[in-house]
Amino acid sequence: MACYIIMKIGIMANCLKENNPMEKQDITLDVYIISRLTHIYYTKELRKLGISMGQFPFIMGIYKNEGISQERLSAVLRISKSTTAVMIGQLIGSGLAERTVDPSDRRNFCLKLTVRGLALIPQIEQIIRHCHSLITKEFSVGEKKLTEELLQRLRQNSEAAFCPR
Repeated sequence: MACYIIMKIGIMANCLKENNPMEKQDITLDVYIISRLTHIYYTKELRKLGISMGQFPFIMGIYKNEGISQERLSAVLRISKSTTAVMIGQLIGSGLAERTVDPSDRRNFCLKLTVRGLALIPQIEQIIRHCHSLITKEFSVGEKKLTEELLQRLRQNSEAAFCPR
């Protein structure tokens, strides 16, 4: 599957370039294609763990921010409150996450992964590492670091431009 994904990226990129070789490549299209193809990879691999691609960012968001409120998680992930409510409900229903009352403000709830949810983290992280190794194949350490830095700047610029606070 990984070879298929990488091959498909190459084919799509070549098809786009063949249409007008003098025109510069659209970076947002490249980001979209990479996102779409890695989404396919994650969907396939996460299904083996019994979780969906839709649950993935919520599991990782809760893991990296234990005790986060549902509202804050929505903001961090840039996902609507209603979608977050549905996904958190699914995670709680499947025994992967739980809500607890915020001890500092009893009107709020804190989210955390259950023991079952935490048990999935090493496997999820392995899937992430494998995906990263596939898409950065033959990159030097410096190229990987530069790519991470540039992607972070693209994200920051996108957030500033499209999600002003």
